[in-house]
Amino acid sequence: MHFLMKNRMVTALTMVFVFLFALPAKADTDEFSNEELQNFADAVVEVMAIQQQGQAEMIGIIEEEDMTVQRFNEINMQAQQLPLEDIEADEAEMEVFLDLLEKIESIQVELEEVLIEAIEEKDITLERYEEIMTAYQQSPELQQRIQQMLQVEQEEEE
Repeated sequence: MHFLMKNRMVTALTMVFVFLFALPAKADTDEFSNEELQNFADAVVEVMAIQQQGQAEMIGIIEEEDMTVQRFNEINMQAQQLPLEDIEADEAEMEVFLDLLEKIESIQVELEEVLIEAIEEKDITLERYEEIMTAYQQSPELQQRIQQMLQVEQEEEE
């Protein structure tokens, strides 16, 4: 039981970032077409918006239960390192925390599905998105190319 509970104790966006950014080996930046990079850039914009909405929803749920996000995170960090009975929280606070954790995990599952759908709606596979993200994180040149695409797109919208 302790092992299962400890594994369930993850912070709100950790799963999302691990899922989206647990990336494969380094990709060659020249292997991406302009169309792929544009699709990637569009997907990143959408992913960021969805993540912000999800985070706001999770924060709202925590605050509705009269717990601060800081306190939730403190208990969560303890729960990742200690048996539940050793966490510095009274019984009522632990009950609220565990209830919140269940709600947040449910939101995270939904969020993961929405993120995958949003990426794929931009005509890019999740695998290709991850490949480009890896290259983007490692290549200043690729970062510049994508930033220029986003800037041009923003200027066209204005």
